[in-house]
Amino acid sequence: MIQITDERFVCDLAADAVPSCTVQAGDILRVRCRSALDRAVGPGPIRAPLPNPATGPIAVDGVEPGQALRVDVLAIDCDRVGYIAGSPAGEPRAIPIEDGHVLYAPSVRVPLAPMIGVLGVAPAEGSWSTMDCGSFGGNLDTNDIAPGATVILPAHQPGGLLVLGDVHAVMGDGEIGGQGLEVAANVHLRVTIEPDPPSDGMVIYRNDEIMTVGTGPTLNEAASVAARAMARLLAQAEGLTEFDATKLLGLAGQLRIGQQCCPIKSARVAVPLVVVPSLAAR
Repeated sequence: MIQITDERFVCDLAADAVPSCTVQAGDILRVRCRSALDRAVGPGPIRAPLPNPATGPIAVDGVEPGQALRVDVLAIDCDRVGYIAGSPAGEPRAIPIEDGHVLYAPSVRVPLAPMIGVLGVAPAEGSWSTMDCGSFGGNLDTNDIAPGATVILPAHQPGGLLVLGDVHAVMGDGEIGGQGLEVAANVHLRVTIEPDPPSDGMVIYRNDEIMTVGTGPTLNEAASVAARAMARLLAQAEGLTEFDATKLLGLAGQLRIGQQCCPIKSARVAVPLVVVPSLAAR
């Protein structure tokens, strides 16, 4: 297992990013991720100047544009204290994590369900804040990017240049209150090359489902992007017309919100793999 510390981190996803390290396809990584509130809660001595610091960029040797980076999320080990805004002014409030639960209040225990809020690669061009999301991934705040998930991210730059952070000990779908429970964590990943990705966009496999992700300035647009991506994927995989694939989504598709609290929203469309045997075989 390769240990990657949080000493090197970024607050943007940039086409001209310089990798912090290079790993080999097939390597298992243990990546230390800072809290999204690192600039406020530390521990230091160096703190992130902006929210959502992401560890990396991590180059995967051999990944080229036109291929995809496959990321298997194996485990997420959260620190024993997370943080959330404790007042309208935003001062962080510490929330203990014990025995698989978040102890939100004396009578309120929320089951631990860690997930990765920021996961992405370098974009084709330009630079995007780790508060943003797009075809490169980024601040998707998607609850299915969690242990057991396989995430396929199309590569736009050599090495892919993977970044990850903004781990939540638990987060409600949609991130309704503007935050999940922000926490520092150790994330265990396997990274490999996907030479023949199922889609030209981001794809997630988890819980016997396949998912496409969409982003946009409104939830409607993000949902439409995710649905169109899934329709194209189903049409190609199952030999359907795009019209018939879209109608199939009316029977078997599930639309879920990623997050709605940032300027760029995210949504995903999930289809059970039992419905699409050719994709299950992948």
